[in-house]
Amino acid sequence: MDRTHKHAVNRQFFGMDTTVASLVHRLLPFGGRFANAFTLCLAAICLIWLPLAVCSYVTLSTHEASELGHRLSFFRDWNIQFAFLVSFPCLLYLTCSDHSHLVTALLIVQKDGTVQFQGDSGQVISRRWTQHFRRINLLAQWIAVVVGSVVAYFNYWVFSPKELGYWIAKNGVLLPEGYFYLLGLGLFYAVITLYVLRSIAITFLLADIVKSAQVHLLPMHPDKSAGLNPVGKLGLRNQYALMVLGINLGLAILIASQYLPNSSALLALIVVATVTYCVLGPIVFVAPLLPFRNAMLATKSQLMAEVAQRLRKELQRLRGELPQGTITQEDEDLVNRLRKMGEFLDELPVWPFDAATFRKFLTAYLAPLISTLGLPVFQVLFDYVLKNYNRHFN
Repeated sequence: MDRTHKHAVNRQFFGMDTTVASLVHRLLPFGGRFANAFTLCLAAICLIWLPLAVCSYVTLSTHEASELGHRLSFFRDWNIQFAFLVSFPCLLYLTCSDHSHLVTALLIVQKDGTVQFQGDSGQVISRRWTQHFRRINLLAQWIAVVVGSVVAYFNYWVFSPKELGYWIAKNGVLLPEGYFYLLGLGLFYAVITLYVLRSIAITFLLADIVKSAQVHLLPMHPDKSAGLNPVGKLGLRNQYALMVLGINLGLAILIASQYLPNSSALLALIVVATVTYCVLGPIVFVAPLLPFRNAMLATKSQLMAEVAQRLRKELQRLRGELPQGTITQEDEDLVNRLRKMGEFLDELPVWPFDAATFRKFLTAYLAPLISTLGLPVFQVLFDYVLKNYNRHFN
């Protein structure tokens, strides 16, 4: 989807534009084609990781290891490798493409009749939220700059001391790669901040749409989400963000525990990152699903009640015919069909607390941390088993 087509889609959906005044969306316009996504991710890698790799290689080539005094080099720092080769490109992609995915989802549910507007309510929402997003994007960008700068300075304070032996500095003085590291880290956390704030704003937009429009859920829709699967995919995008950030956090803890000395500042940095992940993770994942919860719950309850009432009437009728023994195979088939319909309706999801959604959340939220942090535990258990094996058989 190129820029011309994107604006055409915007006009179809009442002219709404959530990218207005967004510098990231203007500098890095994203379309739906794979080539554009690949180019965007490649540009993100070249912007940060490539200068870091070149500078680190030059430093290692021109200095003796004892002179540098590094306990951990850039090329062994898997946390940073993953952050700038995977996490940053993914977050940048998710941020730049959020508008196109949002508009596509809204167009699909409107076309299917799941969400219907009366009169000019759609145009009113469009104009209102285009203005809202102008202010939201401006404010979010300033907040992102502040957050990125604070995170960069905090990392400089934590990782630059000589006694830590981190690869960004030599004898407490930043190396060239150290400057690129702080710049890249500031950009990384600025993009995370922008992504989180825009996700929260999109949640309020969806809530306004549900409030102003008529939501007609379609229980028999093939997407198994009553026709709301396109909106549910917005939450699935946040699942990807959670997963990569969870892996990054786990790698950061693992690398710090194995290669770097104990430091109160380093511990504080890890604690802040963990608390932020634990607090913002559920909000970012669950928030886009909440606006449609009441509509899904009301529709499901209504349909279940209708099936229950019909089943009750049939059972009362059959109870009266039971003494005469006039119950037919058709009567039995009807009752079975009603029971199966009730079971089918009972399986309809009610976001975000249905089993399938909750399982996706736990997978994205906890699995990366558990799998990454489980490596040291596995190593301890393996060493223990090996030690006892050698003791008994040697």
